[in-house]
Amino acid sequence: MKVDKETYNYSRIVNNQEFKYELKIIARFNENLVHCPICGSYECCGARDKFIWAEFENEKLAIHFEDGEFENYLSNWHFEGITEDEYKSLPNFLKDFNECKGWDNDDINPNSIIDAIDFKNAMEVIKNSKNDEKIDIFLSNFYPNNY
Repeated sequence: MKVDKETYNYSRIVNNQEFKYELKIIARFNENLVHCPICGSYECCGARDKFIWAEFENEKLAIHFEDGEFENYLSNWHFEGITEDEYKSLPNFLKDFNECKGWDNDDINPNSIIDAIDFKNAMEVIKNSKNDEKIDIFLSNFYPNNY
């Protein structure tokens, strides 16, 4: 979902170091957030904001994901039956998620670098997956013009 003229001031403390960002949101994929029935919060039950951003001439452009929903797409298409060689050929973005390292390791700073082509290739792997029963929702959210 495309967003115009919206920014988000984001801060995070990792290993006792504070990181602050002003991100210009260019797309938001968190419309599936639900309120906790007990406390009413979006943040309850593990849902967190996740941003993938790039900086161009001091302007940070970001895509905003609701943590759990986006990561469902990464984990729903599964590794059962995949050979070791097939696994090694996956984009690093998917392998890092599966192995809890790289960009998906909570102990590293939020400036972890994701190669843009690798991320795009990971999205293509999910897009072309036949194993994900929610692929129609993924396609309508992330590839609305092609769906």
